[in-house]
Amino acid sequence: MYEIKNKEIILASASASRQAMLQNAKLRFTSQPAHIDEEAIRQSALCEGVSLADCATLLAEIKGRRIAVANPNAFIIASDQLLDFDGQCFSKPESLDKAKTQLSELQGKTHKLHTSVVVFLDGERIWHHLSSPVITLRSLSEVEIDNYLDEIGNSALQTPASYQIENLGCHIIAQFSGAFYDILGLPLLPLLGFMRLHGLSPANKIIAQ
Repeated sequence: MYEIKNKEIILASASASRQAMLQNAKLRFTSQPAHIDEEAIRQSALCEGVSLADCATLLAEIKGRRIAVANPNAFIIASDQLLDFDGQCFSKPESLDKAKTQLSELQGKTHKLHTSVVVFLDGERIWHHLSSPVITLRSLSEVEIDNYLDEIGNSALQTPASYQIENLGCHIIAQFSGAFYDILGLPLLPLLGFMRLHGLSPANKIIAQ
């Protein structure tokens, strides 16, 4: 297991995919979702002219700050992801019908996934990173979309893109550019690089600088 000595690592998220990424990286962490009204904050920010990319960072910061207030001595990781389709923001669909509508709009076209990560340490924001991988979906028939949604079921409701690249998403994605982890919802490689600067190392071991 990897840890930061004398610091609890907290992921400010209930996202199964983000938790899985940290678990696969063998990090010792706990999860504390930040309960905020993401849709209201997003809409307010967009109405004020905040870009979708900056909005993703803003949402991650608000999540992280909420958890940091309750855990002032911890290392907090917060993240957010927004789908940008020609300037239009897609949210997580509320139903499979909405997921079908979104996939129908995205099929055969290209979109961005603005993916942010913000770190708080000892109650203060100390770092953030934003990536915007680009994804193109295959041209899909209505039958193909229906079959895809039948296969993944309610998993389609867990992501603004209505697909999950880590499993059956490979059948509807034509190509992508950017890091695979970023598409999953967390810029893991730059995050780990930053954490190593703050002492991330295998438990009970010290890595020479």
